[in-house]
Amino acid sequence: MSIFGKRNNVITYTVNKATNRDMYITIQNGEVIVNAPWYFTQNKIQAVVEEKKNWILSKINEYQQQSSNMQSVKIFGKNYDLKVVYSNIDTPELNIEENYEIKIILPNKYRKIGNKQILKMSINKMYEQIAKKEIDNIMEKIRLILGIAPEDYFIEQLDGEIAKCTSKKEIIISPEIIQFKRETIEYVIAHEFCHLKYKTHCKSFNDIMEENFENYIRIENELSGYKF
Repeated sequence: MSIFGKRNNVITYTVNKATNRDMYITIQNGEVIVNAPWYFTQNKIQAVVEEKKNWILSKINEYQQQSSNMQSVKIFGKNYDLKVVYSNIDTPELNIEENYEIKIILPNKYRKIGNKQILKMSINKMYEQIAKKEIDNIMEKIRLILGIAPEDYFIEQLDGEIAKCTSKKEIIISPEIIQFKRETIEYVIAHEFCHLKYKTHCKSFNDIMEENFENYIRIENELSGYKF
């Protein structure tokens, strides 16, 4: 494997030497393949790659656009476009851009083995990091409003739930809760706080929720289908 770099553009390519008389370049799954006669020197190959640089970069970009798998994910109720690109890196990287775009940069090796699982892991990791940063402030806000607090709380994946209160008076919150608007997150957490005092949705339980969340009907509709 060889690389050719000029300014900010770096082309990584694999050289296959054979008995053919002509040299030609192909892009296979985003990888640059140089097929050259056996007697071509490295300098000659690199000169041809440099000559074809613009064409190569355009084809790589075209492939990345086609395989970017654009989809949408939510952070605090706002839609962010998910864009996947590939680069010569060792571990995945994730950047949240100002234009409501999430860019996930994956190592080139994932082009061939598929990226569905690694994308899911990257998004879950992002939600977890945001949750660890934001949930603590929300927990304190709800504590001051309601005057009660759990023994402890944890952020971890839940099976079919976005939050729950345990028999040990602990609250567990799924990092996926970060998809919802802040008001909705506060509502869910306050709901679990109330379960510290009331095991069922009795009148006193509902009165507390309605008193502190004037938009509780809208929020309940938004959370329809979610277990908490």
